[in-house]
Amino acid sequence: MRFKLYVIAAGILFGTTGTAQAFAPATASSLSIGSARLGFGGLLLAAVGLAVFLAKHRTAENEPAQPSLAPLERMKLAWPALVALLLGACSVMGYQATFFAGTRANGVAVGTVLAIGSSPMFAGLFEWIVLKVRPTLLWLVLTLVGIGGVYLLSATGITPERFDPLGVAASLGAGASYAAYTVCMRVLLERGWESLQAVSAMLGIGAILAFGVLASTDTSWLTQVRGIAVISWLAVVTVVVTYILNARGLSGTSAAMTATLTLAEPATASTLGIVILHESIGLPGIAGMALVVGSVLGLGLGASSAPAREQA
Repeated sequence: MRFKLYVIAAGILFGTTGTAQAFAPATASSLSIGSARLGFGGLLLAAVGLAVFLAKHRTAENEPAQPSLAPLERMKLAWPALVALLLGACSVMGYQATFFAGTRANGVAVGTVLAIGSSPMFAGLFEWIVLKVRPTLLWLVLTLVGIGGVYLLSATGITPERFDPLGVAASLGAGASYAAYTVCMRVLLERGWESLQAVSAMLGIGAILAFGVLASTDTSWLTQVRGIAVISWLAVVTVVVTYILNARGLSGTSAAMTATLTLAEPATASTLGIVILHESIGLPGIAGMALVVGSVLGLGLGASSAPAREQA
């Protein structure tokens, strides 16, 4: 149960991203904010992971030596993990680019519902293919309920003329990117990586990619007080804290379950939009929020789609 709570908490914190961006300086583009968020946040997370690793290494030096694996066995363990690490880092950066491209083409509401709503299905599919884990009927039903809720949350912003095929493809790419990240994380955890070790390494590599993209954008907003405040929240809270919680949750739940529980994000974003930004979602939005909350609670109290095991 606590692993699911980690994921839900991560989704709630991640749901503050849109509200935080609303307070950024006008010169800050979505791509610039997203790249800075991943760049600085990923760098901080990599530093945290390295500090913890060095501390454990110093402790291990005082303990009796353990027999090491043969070179061939180490290679068998290392190569799949390396591939998962690199693909996961590319997926995190790919999410930034495709998500913002989708919202730019079709609007925030449509882009968000397509990206977040499609990620659980992609995660279930990828996990089935890569890890041979078949999602349960409970997961499928409650995922569909949650996706329906996300659709209702965004229904007021969906109009036929706003559908740009390339934008739709980009948003679906964002959903697939997040799903790929969760599956890559699961691969690392299945191979004995600790959750903090895996997420700090993956986002550390993603940060390198993000800084390359950030360099091509207007970064003058980062010198302003509001810009510094916004990026501090986004980097520390919605990357460092959120991804640690998400990774910790993944150590005890399946990738498909994690992606579905993350549907807590749009419900949080909508709530903050009403309370802080004074947005109106109407009755469809309220009904959608209820469905999302019901879906997440149902999965939180129900059985996981895969046997859960905690990493040390």
